[in-house]
Amino acid sequence: MGLGALLLPLLFLGVAGSRLQIVTDPSSRALLGSGALLKCRFDVGGPVDLRFLRVQWFLFEERIAHYGQGRGQSQPGASVSEQELETGDASLSLSRVTVSDEGPYKCVVGYGTEQLQGETTLRVLGAPRVSIPRKAGVLNAASAFPCHVRGFYPADVTVTWLRDGRVLTDVTPSAPQRNPDGTFNLTLTYTFTPTASDSGSLFSCRVSHAALAQPLREGFPLAVTATPRISVPQRSGTIFRASSFPCHVWGFYPRDIAVAWLRDGRVRTESTYSTPEGNPDGTFHLTLTYTFTPTAWDRGSILTCRVTHSALAQPLREEFALTFSWLTGDIVVLVSGMLILLAFLLLFAYRVSQGKTYQTVMTFPSVAIRTSDLLGYSNP
Repeated sequence: MGLGALLLPLLFLGVAGSRLQIVTDPSSRALLGSGALLKCRFDVGGPVDLRFLRVQWFLFEERIAHYGQGRGQSQPGASVSEQELETGDASLSLSRVTVSDEGPYKCVVGYGTEQLQGETTLRVLGAPRVSIPRKAGVLNAASAFPCHVRGFYPADVTVTWLRDGRVLTDVTPSAPQRNPDGTFNLTLTYTFTPTASDSGSLFSCRVSHAALAQPLREGFPLAVTATPRISVPQRSGTIFRASSFPCHVWGFYPRDIAVAWLRDGRVRTESTYSTPEGNPDGTFHLTLTYTFTPTAWDRGSILTCRVTHSALAQPLREEFALTFSWLTGDIVVLVSGMLILLAFLLLFAYRVSQGKTYQTVMTFPSVAIRTSDLLGYSNP
């Protein structure tokens, strides 16, 4: 009989006589997406011989890791270190925790003829994220302020709206909605009608959850706004006469606003402002007037009234192509003058053709003819 055959019974007797002990933590916690270590230590009363060691890990009744006869197998993301097993550590490592990893685990250790098991529970936590997409209210109009809370687990969460540190009770919560990854979303909405006195009030959304060491809070000073409206009633000028183009802007809040007239894309600084005046509803109105004297070269020019205000995502514009009009009296004088002049020229040409040398004296009524009248425009 060889030496190996003699030693095996002795090793078996040594293992059989061992006093196996196992220790596990009752529970552990892990954040979503992070790693977790489920502790399980054992003691065989001496050095560990891996040939006689068996280790199994179960989640509920499903085996997720196994070690035996010097080889190990495990599901993706789970592992037991062979090096640590030699020191009596059979802890299970999870690389990226998901909601599906939560639950009761069982660590089963066998050594020789002995087998013991320990139990531990993994609790998975997902910290909520808070977003408030709207931070401005419409003056004198019902405005809804949603507080979106996303990605939390478990579903138990406390969400509160506050104004200047005071809890608001007239809020509307949505039911928690479950995401494909097992986490939850919820929205708490506060709706009210802002007035000018509400501007600057500090609103905040506060979230309490097991995954947070302290409540999460997202706050902002309320901006109360009203979107300006614009109208340009005059879009035609009189050629060679001073023409005024008013741009009426009304219904805006707050008072600060920038209004400009542009001609062919260039700001006209000679425009005249009226002082912003208040409306009964708390909004404001003003008029910006651009006055100039059009010439024939200005026909078709693009005039633009541009408004910039905090309630606007981008400037508001009203633009048009410039047209001209004529006065009826100007046309009558122009036509009469041209007819008289034509008659005089025809008579003079006839006398010359007849060889008359005497002087012809004719008296004509006084006619005022302007250079502008020779351009040939007709009154629309």
